[in-house]
Amino acid sequence: MKWLSLLLALAFLAVLSPGPSEAQATISVTSSSFENKFPNELIFRVEATSPADINKITLFYAIKGDKGEVSAYAYPEFTPGKQVKAEYRLNTRKNYIPPGTEMRFYWGIEDSAGGRLESKPSALSYDDVRFQWRNISQGGVTLYWYVGAEDFAKGLLDAGLAAIKRLSSDAAIQYERPMKIWVYGTKAEMDSALPLRSETYREQIVTLGVRLSADVLAVLGSHREVKETLAHELSHMVIHQAAEGPFGSIPAWLDEGLAVNAEENVPGRYDRILQDAVKRDALISLQSLSSPPGNPDQVDLFYAESYSVVKLLLKDRDKMRELLAAFKAGSSQADALKKAYGFDLPTLENNWRATLGLAPRPTPPPGDSRPQAVPSLVPFGLPTPLPATASQPASISVNVVGIAAAGFAILVAVVAVVAGLVIIRRG
Repeated sequence: MKWLSLLLALAFLAVLSPGPSEAQATISVTSSSFENKFPNELIFRVEATSPADINKITLFYAIKGDKGEVSAYAYPEFTPGKQVKAEYRLNTRKNYIPPGTEMRFYWGIEDSAGGRLESKPSALSYDDVRFQWRNISQGGVTLYWYVGAEDFAKGLLDAGLAAIKRLSSDAAIQYERPMKIWVYGTKAEMDSALPLRSETYREQIVTLGVRLSADVLAVLGSHREVKETLAHELSHMVIHQAAEGPFGSIPAWLDEGLAVNAEENVPGRYDRILQDAVKRDALISLQSLSSPPGNPDQVDLFYAESYSVVKLLLKDRDKMRELLAAFKAGSSQADALKKAYGFDLPTLENNWRATLGLAPRPTPPPGDSRPQAVPSLVPFGLPTPLPATASQPASISVNVVGIAAAGFAILVAVVAVVAGLVIIRRG
């Protein structure tokens, strides 16, 4: 009787308890996909079914960035029901995503019976799918190109790796994560892969190279200085990986000085420009060089001074390694210099000026809060413009540093043209 009573009790409970489909609706994702419409948008699509009406769908996605993954979510429009289709279009021009960016996404789906489902995450690479890319890899660096022979691409990659090797030798800087280099065939094709700018901006600016993220670089393969550009920009990527701390970037003079030092052929005009400024005691202060100059006339001197100061600091490579480690740990410029070299920025500047045969920089008297006058500077050592012709205007090459835009540091080179202004930018 005891066993019979137990069986009857279990049968009674089974009748009262709802089955699985009644207790919680079972949601099923029948299709999940994405469509890459580079450079304009990413389209995410999902199809799902449930015994109860599906009334909420959320797209969750994560974008790999300089500081790790950045997570976001969005609500696609759809008609509730037991069988649904939803689509979300992510505008990648307005919300810029560099080519080659790694992403993940998944769906969160709910129904009217309280059922919930999170789909398995899917990975994608937001590549520029407009061209038939080829690629070569070495030492963690992958170069993608679609115009030119393999020897052309190998020469570019070798130039970049040589710059990284020089950085490793001079400052013991090692890169820690893979890098992607996208080599574009024309200005127009590269412009469309960069952050959205005005039509006037695109007409007046030629971008030679730009660091789009911590591990993505774009360069203009058709320009005669593409090897130099690639070496310089790859150096920036390695420097930022090795020295950029949690509270900001390293000072511009250190960043650019190390990058120039890593170039195989440092422009000879830098020494001429520096010596010209030394003769007139018209050097820009190091404090002013902590950020890129806003005056295009000062940019070549900015490069020349940065390179000169870094060469002085590299005489003790162990201390340079300590300096970069201090920045990586989050130290300010003043603290990092004191930790590594035992002096502050004004002392560094005066020591450097002494090596150039100059007296210490004058300091304002106590209590004088007025800013120091900066000598008026004009372009130095520039070649004489060629006579303009109907097909080719005369031009003067100058280097200029731009400012950070949309989270990406931009390095600019300016070419002043007789009949207008064309800007050549490195990033």
